[in-house]
Amino acid sequence: MPCVEPHPDELDLPGRKEEWRCVPMLREHVARPCWISRGGLALFCMLIAGGGASHSAAQEIDFTPYARAADYCRSDVARPIALSEDKRVLCLDGAVTSDLNVAVAANLADRGIAVVRSRGGDTASAVRLANALRDRNAAVVVRDFCLYACASFILLSSSEAYVLDGALVAWGLFQRYPDDDCIGFIEGKDQAGPFLTWLSCSPDYPDERPRSWLWNEFYRDRIVDTVYTDPPESRFIRRELMNLYRSTGQYPLVLWTWNPRHHASAIKTKLVYQHYPESQEEVDAIAKRLGLNRRVIYDP
Repeated sequence: MPCVEPHPDELDLPGRKEEWRCVPMLREHVARPCWISRGGLALFCMLIAGGGASHSAAQEIDFTPYARAADYCRSDVARPIALSEDKRVLCLDGAVTSDLNVAVAANLADRGIAVVRSRGGDTASAVRLANALRDRNAAVVVRDFCLYACASFILLSSSEAYVLDGALVAWGLFQRYPDDDCIGFIEGKDQAGPFLTWLSCSPDYPDERPRSWLWNEFYRDRIVDTVYTDPPESRFIRRELMNLYRSTGQYPLVLWTWNPRHHASAIKTKLVYQHYPESQEEVDAIAKRLGLNRRVIYDP
C-alpha cells in the first residue's frame, strides 16, 4: 500500500507525536494530455493552458475585497478559526488540528470569503472544513501561506480560490517511517515519468481504508477527468524529487509549488494567483520572509 505522512509541523502539537500513521496516496487517476491533431490547434491548446492565461485572469480580477478580508483576519480575531460579526468572512489562522471547531464554517454567509493561513494538519479535519466551505459557496483566499493539507484540501474547497500577492502555496510529503524498502519508483500513468512514492507499508499499521475512501470521495467532484495526484507534481517537480532521492537515498523533505498552467486540466476550482512567483530566487525570498523551515522547489 503506498503511503504518505501528514506534514511535519504537527509534530509540535501536544499529544500528537505518536499518532502518525501510514495513509494511502491517490495515484490512480489516468492522464489525458491536451491533444489535438492539427498543429495550430494544439499550439492554441498549449497557450490556453499556459501561465499567460493565468496572468491575464489575475489582471481581470479585482482583489480588493479579498485583500480587505485578509486585513480583517490579521486583526485581533480568535485563532485558529473565527467568523466576522456579519458572517461574511471566515478566518483560519493556524494548524488544522483534529479537534478544530469546523462547525464555525457552517455559519458563514453564502458566497462569503474564507481567508486561510495554515501549514496544514489533520487531513480529516481539513476535508470536513473544505466540505463546509463548499456548502457555503465560499471563495477561498490564501494569505501568507497554505501548505500540505491546506493546499491539498482547503485550497480546493469550492469553485474559486485566490492567492494574494506575496503568499505561498506549496505541497509536500513527509516521510515518517525510515525503512527504505517502503520507498521506490512507480511509472506514472500520466506520461510524465516515474514518481517517487512509498511502495508498501507494514501490516502492523492501522487500517487506512476509511481515510482512503474519504480522500477519494473528496477529489471525485473536485478534479477534472484527467490526472490528479495528491500532492500534485509537474514533470519538472517529479524529476527534481527523483534526483534528490538518488543523491541522498532518502525521501527529500521538501515542499514545492505547482505552476498555474497545470490547473485547468487537473482541477475544477478556479485557482488564481495575484502573482505566481517567477523564479526559484523569488520563492526562496518568500519562504525566508515567512520563516518556513522547509526548502521549497519552484515549479517553472
